[in-house]
Amino acid sequence: MVSATSSAPRTNTLALVGFIAAFVIPVAGLVLGIIARRQLDASANVESGRGLARWAMIIGALGTVFQLGFFIVWLSLFFNALSQASAFG
Repeated sequence: MVSATSSAPRTNTLALVGFIAAFVIPVAGLVLGIIARRQLDASANVESGRGLARWAMIIGALGTVFQLGFFIVWLSLFFNALSQASAFG
């Protein structure tokens, strides 16, 4: 018989927020995933969410690299267009 007091461990809030944030603001998801992972690795911790924290770090890192690459390409094209415009001006 299962007692009413024994329930599934609570999910770490930072792991959940980090996972969601990784899709919107990848850097925030990466940082929150790292913080959540440290909290979950503490010896006295009984929360769940290691998978969410891990995926927040992975998606956050990949998204950050993608955004950084996009920004570099955009800046390159922007300054190229400026130099082309000044050549005709």
